[in-house]
Amino acid sequence: MANATLTGSMRLVGCFLTGIVLYHFLGHGFSFAGEAVVFLLLLFLGLGWLALRKPLVRYRRWAGVAGMATVIAFSFCTSYLKNTPQTLPVAPQKITHYRLTLVKGVAVKPTSVSSVGRVDAVLAQGKWHAASGQVAVFFPRSAKTDTLRYGQELLVQGTLVPPKPPANPHQFDYRRYLALKHIAWQAYLPNSTWVPMGYAPPSRVVAVSLQVRKTLEQAFQEHITPRREKALAYALVLGVQDDLDTAIRNAYARTGTMHVLAVSGLHVALLYGVLLLFLKPFGRDKTSRLVVFLVTVGVVWFYAFMTGLSASVLRSVCMFSLVEVGRVLRRRASILNTLAVVALALLLYEPNFLFDVGFQLSFLAVAGIVLLQPLFLQIWHPEHRAIKAGWQLLSISVAAQLATLPLSLHYFHQFPVYFWVGNLVAVPLSSGALYLGIAFMLFFWVPGLNVVLGRLLEWTLWAMNEGLLWLEQWPASVLDGFVITPGQVLALYLLMICLVLFLVRRQLPWLAVAVLCLTFFSGTELAKAYHLRDSSELVLHSVRRSSATSVVQGRQVNFLADSAFYAQPQLFSYQVQPYWWAKGVRDEIRLRPDSSEVPQKLKVARQLLPEGNQLVVWQGKKLFWLKRLPKQAGQPLPLDAVVLQHNVWAPAERLQSFTTARTIVLDQTNSRWYTGKKATELRAAGYRVHVLEEQGAWRLVL
Repeated sequence: MANATLTGSMRLVGCFLTGIVLYHFLGHGFSFAGEAVVFLLLLFLGLGWLALRKPLVRYRRWAGVAGMATVIAFSFCTSYLKNTPQTLPVAPQKITHYRLTLVKGVAVKPTSVSSVGRVDAVLAQGKWHAASGQVAVFFPRSAKTDTLRYGQELLVQGTLVPPKPPANPHQFDYRRYLALKHIAWQAYLPNSTWVPMGYAPPSRVVAVSLQVRKTLEQAFQEHITPRREKALAYALVLGVQDDLDTAIRNAYARTGTMHVLAVSGLHVALLYGVLLLFLKPFGRDKTSRLVVFLVTVGVVWFYAFMTGLSASVLRSVCMFSLVEVGRVLRRRASILNTLAVVALALLLYEPNFLFDVGFQLSFLAVAGIVLLQPLFLQIWHPEHRAIKAGWQLLSISVAAQLATLPLSLHYFHQFPVYFWVGNLVAVPLSSGALYLGIAFMLFFWVPGLNVVLGRLLEWTLWAMNEGLLWLEQWPASVLDGFVITPGQVLALYLLMICLVLFLVRRQLPWLAVAVLCLTFFSGTELAKAYHLRDSSELVLHSVRRSSATSVVQGRQVNFLADSAFYAQPQLFSYQVQPYWWAKGVRDEIRLRPDSSEVPQKLKVARQLLPEGNQLVVWQGKKLFWLKRLPKQAGQPLPLDAVVLQHNVWAPAERLQSFTTARTIVLDQTNSRWYTGKKATELRAAGYRVHVLEEQGAWRLVL
């Protein structure tokens, strides 16, 4: 019976997922989703009535197919309605002012403040118009922005601008990320462009929750001195990651313990587990079970309230609440079945959760623990209590890591080799830190006790940080550069499922399917490697206030960048490295801006000229980086493209006498006023002009 229920739940969730995926890949222009749902529902009811009147197998089968098609159509329709784009009542260029209300918690970082605003009205040609939609807002950090809070109403001077597409090949698509959260515009608001108007929080419950969290942040700030441990306490206990520095984030990511930094299912599970441990002796009769249920569910929901009611915590709280309902009713619900019900409820509320990385990883991790950990415990049964506890902890870590491995490779392109050691360090210490943090949250107002709890929490977090920073330095701690497609992700999951079924059932067909999956994965990798072997491409990257160029020849890249680029390491991580990974780069040669050294493997010829200019010759193509026009030297140079830099004085007529090139690239070392003026001038003169800041990277493919 349990298996039938599980199968039915999984089939229902599978159909719902299919509808969401079909919408996002095929159905953005399909406007008859509602009619399709009505038709399929009537067909299902008709076939169901026929199956009841004539209980034949074929009628039941067709009724089942119609029912699944109805669920798919309903899911498709829900996604269509949820993702209907917001439109403004007037043209964006006519808007001079707009009113918005902050509908998300305000994230305060050292140099910036950000939130999400709901647009309530826009002013165009002296008249206010009602409007709807959401805008991602960013402010420079100041005393004025430190007063912003959830529910704040603002009057803003300016217009609404849609997010730009990725500026560089294979860069993170921030526009799609915002679209999945139903955010249609973004705005950077200096202090002179906005004034506070009032306070009207969309939800009083969320407002109080965020205010409580703010109070707790101040309490942590008073009793935890080191900045590093303080930022980690905010993240681990309260779910606030604004103050985490890059070094700590990298250490946790590279040791496979990033999950402890986000208040999520792990934290709720730890809290739920300790509650069951202490309350289990009291749940002997119906009344006491009800009391235990109310206390357990009340505490986990109270913790969710104290941490700002984040989506990841709410997912976990819903799941454990359903588990507790089953315990009260004396029904042993399958964890997978409970997961399916929670996933279905959340996707009904917001279908785009399916594409949220946290949503995917959290459900897969729990499913992996439920399915794989029992198999690991069957392999080895240690008798010693300490060894048994360590093996159970390790098996949980390995199960969760295996279940999330394909997706982690797809999203993060790296694999932490020592994740099992990292979790042996991080999980016990983070559990202790969580319990100390919750105790601190309850007693931060008690003099003396708050000092003791704060100091113990600080020491625990220091030990965890030092342990993971040390582990990060181990040799080959991370394997990176993995780029796998969604099809390969599915092949890896099917491979793991078939291997598990083969080990459990000892049936050769499962092994045969596993071999086919492995063949598909290997074949696609070989085909990609063959294709990349012959690739030749030059890319002028669009990077903030600097210049960077990748010349890819097979698996080798020659990289040219200026000193401004090397002074901002994050530019490489976000705007260049994803492209290198996608091109399968294994050998890199970086040419420093002030170096005339010529490496042996260099695929380009570079000449540094006295005026600060640079000539690069690659595969017969000649590109010239122009900082200062040289003196007139006879015939125009035969060049393929010229890159104008640093607001160089270069009138169109002087360029015509300097070079025969008709392609001009304006990089981001130029100011915006210069770029706008120069692009207009050169286009009027018949040049093909590419502005990196506006049009993204410039690519030359051979």
